[in-house]
Amino acid sequence: MAEATSVPTVFVCSATGSQGGSVARQLRSLNWNVRATARNLDSPVAIALKAAGVQLSQGDWDNAEALAAGIAGCDKLFLCLFPNMADLSAETKQAQRIASIAKAAGVKQVVSSTSLGVSQLEAKIHVVEGSFMEKHLLGKKAVEQAVLDAGFESHTFLRPSFFMANFMEPKCVRYPEVRDKGTWTTSLTPETQFPLVDHQDIASLAVAVFQRPEELNGRAFNVASQILPIQRILDELADAAGRPGAFKAIFVRDDAEALGSPNALINSAKTMRSMSEYIDLDELSKYTPLTTFKDYLVREQASVKQTYP
Repeated sequence: MAEATSVPTVFVCSATGSQGGSVARQLRSLNWNVRATARNLDSPVAIALKAAGVQLSQGDWDNAEALAAGIAGCDKLFLCLFPNMADLSAETKQAQRIASIAKAAGVKQVVSSTSLGVSQLEAKIHVVEGSFMEKHLLGKKAVEQAVLDAGFESHTFLRPSFFMANFMEPKCVRYPEVRDKGTWTTSLTPETQFPLVDHQDIASLAVAVFQRPEELNGRAFNVASQILPIQRILDELADAAGRPGAFKAIFVRDDAEALGSPNALINSAKTMRSMSEYIDLDELSKYTPLTTFKDYLVREQASVKQTYP
């Protein structure tokens, strides 16, 4: 149940992206009011959001005036930001800016999507000092701290694992080896249980949290949809692409060897080996149905064909 009889109004960051877009559409399916900013209001994604009833205005996360106008009158905020590879401090500054504006505007509840790695940092899991992984996770932790510092009445953190969409265009540009070579070189092990998350499941969980501001205040959810060994992930992907057995995992000995490669899928894999230890699928399923990788691949068959023709 929503916390008030009036229809809530939610400001959704990253509404033109996979997570934010799914949140916006699911909230609109409840007839909640949704606001967001977009750099290009004429893009196909923006046009589709407007057709779904999302109130879009032009702006970005560095435009305080546009953010203030968009957030004014909102009850809730979905905070989901992306790192700037040229300036990893930018994400923290954007989070602080948005949180400050939202607090001043009277927003009561924030649901923020960061990274499962934040839980690993809190558990003192070793991360290679100075690595992109460390900087990325420290940035996500700083986003959460910005929410805490602002002092909202209710806050909940969603910490996703590895996105199923990372195997598809356009996200696979960051992880091109499977697409380009049919291999995944990794210092994960054949026994590693690897958590995958469907962005629509993150959105469903966010919507569930928005409807339980008091019950789930202060919670942090480590989010996955299914946990699978690496080779099975590749086998299911190959089957969906109509190329059974075509994709193979190459397991290297250790992180030192892996870190010598530019492939982002193998960097800091030692950190990734323990990801599944932080996931409680039974707990997550109390709030939303979870999508298997096979079902995701069926739903995203067009993307599968585009990525793996």
